[in-house]
Amino acid sequence: MKKLLLTAALLVSTTFLFSQTKFGVKAGVNFANQEFKSEGASFTPSSLTSFHLHGLIDHPLSPTLSLQPALGISGKGFRLDAGGVDADMSFLYLDIPVNVVAKFPVPALGKFFVGAGPYFAYGISAKAKGDIENDEDIFSDEGYKRGDLGLNFLGGVELSQGLLLNVNYGLGLANISNASEEDGDISVKNKVFSISLGFLF
Repeated sequence: MKKLLLTAALLVSTTFLFSQTKFGVKAGVNFANQEFKSEGASFTPSSLTSFHLHGLIDHPLSPTLSLQPALGISGKGFRLDAGGVDADMSFLYLDIPVNVVAKFPVPALGKFFVGAGPYFAYGISAKAKGDIENDEDIFSDEGYKRGDLGLNFLGGVELSQGLLLNVNYGLGLANISNASEEDGDISVKNKVFSISLGFLF
């Protein structure tokens, strides 16, 4: 009988948690950059302003933890304005972040949340503008790799009406450069700070 009651309780709790699953959408502005490293030296150009748009799922794992996978598009890249060079390098990625989020109730407001998790991204377009503009394919054997992965760190507020306000930092871990050994030991990684406005249904 105890086993039966325990099984029933687990089924009820699982059903309850699933019933609390929410769907949402968020969009906002990206301040994107890339870090270049070669032979012990590093260089970070200026940030490029871009955008992101994601659909997401908020699935409770416990009263305080939620799993938040998402799918969307995100602009990345950098702006170069030094040494007489004025140019933008912009990328558009298909973006798949999977975050675990901890939520803490705030009376009369909603919930404060913090979270982290991996992201996976695939480059779908790239364009150079300005002094480095060219007709060559940026995603190539001698240019950039399409695949990217890294870590997300986020925090914000979920209002009681479902409105989301959050900030996010995406730290690229993968070297997205296809530079050959003849070009030197070159590493390029994405870095993106984002501000989002969203809604959970």
